[in-house]
Amino acid sequence: MGASILRLWMVMFRADVVVIGGGPAGLIAAADASQRGLSVTLIEEDIIFGRPERCAGLYSIRGLEKIGVPLHKSYIQNFIWGGVIHSPGGEVFELSSATPVAVVAAREALDRYLAERAIGSGVDVLLGSRAVSCSVEAGGGGYKVVLNDGGEASAQALVVAEGASATLARRLFSSYSAPYWIPISQLIVKNHGLDRRQAHVWFKNYLKDFFGYLVPINEEIGKLGVAARHDPLAKAHRLLREEIPGSKVIGYSSHSIYRGPPLEVGLDGNILLVGDVAGQVKATTGGGVVVGGLCARAAASHVYSLLKDRRGGVYRRSVSNIYRELKATYLVAKTIYSMSDKAIDALVRAASESGLSKTLALRGDMDFQITGLARSLASYSGLRFLAGLLRSLF
Repeated sequence: MGASILRLWMVMFRADVVVIGGGPAGLIAAADASQRGLSVTLIEEDIIFGRPERCAGLYSIRGLEKIGVPLHKSYIQNFIWGGVIHSPGGEVFELSSATPVAVVAAREALDRYLAERAIGSGVDVLLGSRAVSCSVEAGGGGYKVVLNDGGEASAQALVVAEGASATLARRLFSSYSAPYWIPISQLIVKNHGLDRRQAHVWFKNYLKDFFGYLVPINEEIGKLGVAARHDPLAKAHRLLREEIPGSKVIGYSSHSIYRGPPLEVGLDGNILLVGDVAGQVKATTGGGVVVGGLCARAAASHVYSLLKDRRGGVYRRSVSNIYRELKATYLVAKTIYSMSDKAIDALVRAASESGLSKTLALRGDMDFQITGLARSLASYSGLRFLAGLLRSLF
């Protein structure tokens, strides 16, 4: 049939793989599987890729390269050279690099870019339809996915990338549990007055669940976000009044971020979980495009090996190092958000006074943060940071 966008009147479609969810993880998994020679159908419940926008769109350049996404003017809004961390008591730690380390992406444009690539590789896409149930086909020859419009799709393997809803994941895996989602409100603000090359992070005594952030799109426009279990929108407006009082809100969105460990279900067999639904997210920042994309590529490799070579276990083995990193990241995030304001002040002050910024610029990693931090601490400035932190705390 070739690459196409399938219409809702199509009652049944058969493929080697059905991918459920058209976010970055689903699109990357679909494209990789198709490029390996598998027939792939992707099901996406929204009618436009990337809508609604669900993140700040800050991605490391190195990370995008790892998931095979080249920098492209169609989705890049800005380049980021570093960041500034503000403690509750006003301490400041500035990270900077000699070259850009990240891009700010228009999420809809990025998802559209990934969708066009997937379709170009041979993926068939069904938009505006939601998978509501799944069952084993008679004779055990595959799986049948029932859609909300009455249509059906069948395949030998399923890759579930449905995101926070986890509707199908909960039905497929009785042990599925992910009680780590936090509501987030993101404001589009004008006249932020901050350097467009730096992202900002604020720890506040009223932000105990997650820090506040400002990601600049350009010299005037930026994305300000706050995640909180209670009243995130009110807290976002409070942060705006306190830190950027001259700015104006010109738009907003609401969604949720994942702040837990990666899940152990959906890593084996013919039904796989990838991306946010699998908890493949950095608990420190809520970012999951890069690590979820890496896991999506591993899932595509697993499906190919399973269907063509009858060799299993590829997915679990391939993501083992990523999962160790994400579990460590979760523990670090849990520790930071349990710290007192004074302890966070001491942490930021010690980092600033030790010269750790230059070391992190050389050895740090936005996507594998714990690995990068460990490399940075094993340095002169890292030891100075630890000594200064211990003096401040004890």
